[in-house]
Amino acid sequence: MSGIPSSGNQSNPWVRRVLIIGAITLVVGIIGLITALPSIDDNFRPDTLNKETIEPNENINTNVSGMRIYSFYQNVTENGKIEGTVTILQDGKEIELREPTIMSGVGEMEFTDGSKFIPMGWIQVNENTNVNLISNSNTTIYFVDQNQVSEEAFTDPIILTSCISLGVGVCFLPLGLVMFLVRKKNNPIKSVMTLKTPEGDVNVSIGTPTTGGAVLTTDQIYKITKLQEKIGKGELNFQFNIEDKTVTKNVPAPFADRPDDINEINETQKESITKVEKNNQEEKENPSWKDWDEG
Repeated sequence: MSGIPSSGNQSNPWVRRVLIIGAITLVVGIIGLITALPSIDDNFRPDTLNKETIEPNENINTNVSGMRIYSFYQNVTENGKIEGTVTILQDGKEIELREPTIMSGVGEMEFTDGSKFIPMGWIQVNENTNVNLISNSNTTIYFVDQNQVSEEAFTDPIILTSCISLGVGVCFLPLGLVMFLVRKKNNPIKSVMTLKTPEGDVNVSIGTPTTGGAVLTTDQIYKITKLQEKIGKGELNFQFNIEDKTVTKNVPAPFADRPDDINEINETQKESITKVEKNNQEEKENPSWKDWDEG
């Protein structure tokens, strides 16, 4: 029976799935929009998708719906600027032409063939009514229902699928990254030990709150093996709570007759010096013990 330790973290499959889904949907959305650009050029041009076409100096009547945005566009590809004006009358009263803004969804439009359309302005009425449109320009004016353009765009299968894919990708990618960082921060390191037994290999996963893992004693390995024999094949998971405690033990002196304390050492040295000095003094006072060698 032997143990082969190794360490590692089992990755959470949901984190990987969220990241993969986010990346795939984001790529699909980008590819879909790129593919849909030619159809946008062909189908959503003001000279193609419009409610009315007002020829130079023409006067027409048309019905409009309440709370919808209607814009007036001119093709300025050749001259680069708007020519003339347009007058809108409702029941004989002039309706103010509002300035184009991003919030209204009315802005300049350029297409791949080089054509450019600039808005003259937009109107919005409170209820369904009939309006009189008077052109004071020598250039054709296109009266566009902006809500219809939005409806056409978001009912197009390619554009709708691309927008949904982009939305899912933009949401899932940050979510997956947050889940990955949180899991990496909170998931403790596990030590995995493979026990070689007569019955086969036994994988023991040991979770510890420290980075160093746990060291199993021979008795613990024996008990784990017996427990595995009772349970059968599989993987055992154990949680060890290891406390970092510094244990200070007083180690006895290597020599029993030698003190460890510095004060005791100093006192012993003083006593030894005193004894040596006393012996020397006695030899000087009574040197008779040397006479047997000299006589």
